[in-house]
Order: sequence, then structure tokens, then C-alpha cells
Amino acid sequence: MAITSDPWDATELAAYISETWTDMVIPEYFSKAVASNFFTDLSEYADEGSDIFHVPSVFTNAFSVQTQSTGGTEVTTEAPAAEDKTVTVDTHKYIATLLPYLQQVQVASKYNLSEIYNQKAGGTLMEDFESAILSLATSLSTNTIGDTSTVLSDAEVRQAIEKLATADFPLEECAWFVAPFTYWVQLLAVQKYYDASQTGWATSPTVTGNFGPAARATGRMGTLYGIPLFTSSQITSALQTDRNVLAHKTTWGFAHQTPGGKQVRVQAQNWLGNLGILTVWDTIYGVAELNDAAGVLVNSNNSFIGS
Repeated sequence: MAITSDPWDATELAAYISETWTDMVIPEYFSKAVASNFFTDLSEYADEGSDIFHVPSVFTNAFSVQTQSTGGTEVTTEAPAAEDKTVTVDTHKYIATLLPYLQQVQVASKYNLSEIYNQKAGGTLMEDFESAILSLATSLSTNTIGDTSTVLSDAEVRQAIEKLATADFPLEECAWFVAPFTYWVQLLAVQKYYDASQTGWATSPTVTGNFGPAARATGRMGTLYGIPLFTSSQITSALQTDRNVLAHKTTWGFAHQTPGGKQVRVQAQNWLGNLGILTVWDTIYGVAELNDAAGVLVNSNNSFIGS
């Protein structure tokens, strides 16, 4: 027969029901270091100090080819000026935490807080640095392709490549840097990129099937017209526009000057004034444009979905 009396429930047994803390910690994931692994790294020159690092550029002024039409006439000389490009190390970013002694001894011993937060703080600072490099895209002015109100098209992709090819930049030293939205929603909607029947010849300039072999651990998603393509969530996005880039490695430069030779330094000490352990993660760097003509700003609307 049915039991109609009042049974115990979880509220009434709360004093007896135990709770278990697992060994698992849900990690935070960060974007790959694609820009800092590609563009010009001047960090070796920052090891001994200084705050400004000069890189002469002869790109902006060209020689004129002369014709010797009459033998023995005086030659025409010229002296095109070199432009002084500089990278200034003027940015010091940090993350700091204070763990009181009381909570230190009470935190379960199964968790390695140093390892957990080293990864979290280090990843956060590296994303900030990647963003600083990729945000330089907004200052590119020599070459601008794409529409801020429509999807990125194959025609615009080829126009961007033509800009650097016409200026004789070696395309084998160039790379695409695009936002995940641009890649997954717009580029992969272009039929000739995913449909082998659209290529028309055996060896296609576009590799079908997700742009060929990827190395996603490094952020590389394959190649587009033979040029490596990387995605990053740190691509600058503003006014509903992704500021994608096709760039030669000399477009931008950077220098790290963090003591110890690493991009991110971590220091910890007992801080008696607050009865705790103070931990600080920091990085010192500078970023700058070295050659405006070596990059192409490729705009695409970040809300327009390709078919």
C-alpha cells in the first residue's frame, strides 16, 4: 500500500549529505600567438637597455634608371633618403594577486594554484600583446580592400594579393590574419574554396577542403592561394567590421624588454604588510608599424553571414 507519511528530503538531510571537490579544474583557453610568431621581432636589441630602436627603411625612395645616350657625358647622381623607422618600448602591463595566509593554508592541497594562475595570467597578458600588434591594422593606409558593410569575397581576396604582388613583396614571406567570423562564416562560404569541381584544373591556387592541412595548435588554418592563413580572436573589430590583414613580415615590428628574457615574468613574495603572498605577472614591450606598404587592410562586415 502507499506510504503517505512525510519522507525525508535533501533539505532535512543537509547536515548529513557530504560534498566532494574533484581534482578537475575547468581551464581558460586563449588565442594562439600568431602575430608575435610572424612579424619582425627586435627583442634581441633590447637586451642591453634603451627605449627606442631604429630601423632604416630604403623602401620609400626609389632610384631612377638613367640612360647614357652620349658617350663621355657626365653621369647623373642621386641620393634617395632613407626613412628612419622606430620601435619604442613604452608599455608595461601587469596582473597582480594577493593570497592571504589564512586562505593559503585552507585551500585544498589537491589544487596547484601557482600552476593554474600562471597559465591564466600568462595567457591574458599574451593576448593583450597580440591585440596590440594586430590593432596596428587600423593605421594601414597604403592598401585598403573590402567593404565594411558586406561579406569578404574571393574577388577582394585576390585584389589584396595583387597589391603586394605588384609591389614585388615575396608572397612566400606573407600571411593572412583573419577573424574567426570572417574565416568560418564568410571565406568558407565561397564555393571555389570548398568545391573541387570549381577549380577547373588539377593544381588549384585554392586548396579545397578547409584550405588544406591545418596546424591549429599554432592558429594556422591552412593556405589561401598558397599563402598561410591564421585566425585570431584578437583581430581588431570595430563598427561591425573585422580588420583582417594580409601582410609581409616587415609590416610591423615589436620588441620585448621584460627582465629575464621571457615575454612574461612572474614574481612572488611574502608580503607581511598584508599577511599574504603577493604575485605579479608583468610584460614590457613596444609595437610599431615599419612598412605601411607591406600590409593590406582587408575589411569585412562582422555581422553579415555568407550563404
